[in-house]
Amino acid sequence: MHLLKKFITRAITVICLLGTTIHLIAQVHKNQYLYESQKQLKTYTHLAQSRVMVLGTHHFNSSALDSVSQASILRLTKMLAKFEPTKIVLEWEPRASEKANKDFHAYLKDSLLIQNKHNEVYQLGFRLAKIVEHNRLYFFDDQTPFIGSLKGFSFEEFGAYAETNDKGFYDKYLKDITTTYDHNETVFDSLTLLNQIALRNSPIAQRINSQRMHSFEIRVGVQKNWIGPDWLGRWYTRNVRMLANVIKMNQQNDRILIIVGDNHKWTLDELFKNTPEFELISSWNFLNAKLN
Repeated sequence: MHLLKKFITRAITVICLLGTTIHLIAQVHKNQYLYESQKQLKTYTHLAQSRVMVLGTHHFNSSALDSVSQASILRLTKMLAKFEPTKIVLEWEPRASEKANKDFHAYLKDSLLIQNKHNEVYQLGFRLAKIVEHNRLYFFDDQTPFIGSLKGFSFEEFGAYAETNDKGFYDKYLKDITTTYDHNETVFDSLTLLNQIALRNSPIAQRINSQRMHSFEIRVGVQKNWIGPDWLGRWYTRNVRMLANVIKMNQQNDRILIIVGDNHKWTLDELFKNTPEFELISSWNFLNAKLN
């Protein structure tokens, strides 16, 4: 009787293992079928015609004009020239194009000096365009209107509304945001301007930017006036319009270099990644390859 029970137990175990094996084989076969079916789907990858690289940077202040930072800027522009851009796109609105390009041509003739102009449009855009011998610069920003719940927006009124209506919810992560920001700024400040810009283009730094954008303002006015979600929605709208401006200026085989505030980078990277006519080039990988 004992041997019979032992035999039955082993038989049941074998049957269970056999059943599991059959199930796994069937699952593998099913997954293989889906994998093969997936390869039959028609995509838009054949539409790719241009390359684009988004270089995120902080907005320069007067410290960009000191000798150490100027050395970083010179080295960075020489590195970016190796991308061989056909268009250099900067974070001013297209309406600034005529005046900016007039200034750029004056700069090319040495009749406009930029030693006292700290903005990155001059320090990176003008300098780089001269190195690669371009005859014009491009601009793509859009200061999207504050409409609907955002009409007449100011951060002072926004903060007052949040304190009155969403205290304890909107500021749940405020301490973490402040602590993280202060810590990271200390890290950035310890680096040369070149290495600071390179680090701002890292996947980790960009992930921090995107998480920050979804941790504070969006938590104001939920199911009330929606001012917080609308504020973030306006941010996305602005970046989508920036993408559209680049699409409009794009030509076959362009190599487009965008120089923009680094908080735009994570949004623009995702938008370009999902726009089939562009191949997105990683600025992080590009800079690291040139720094080594």
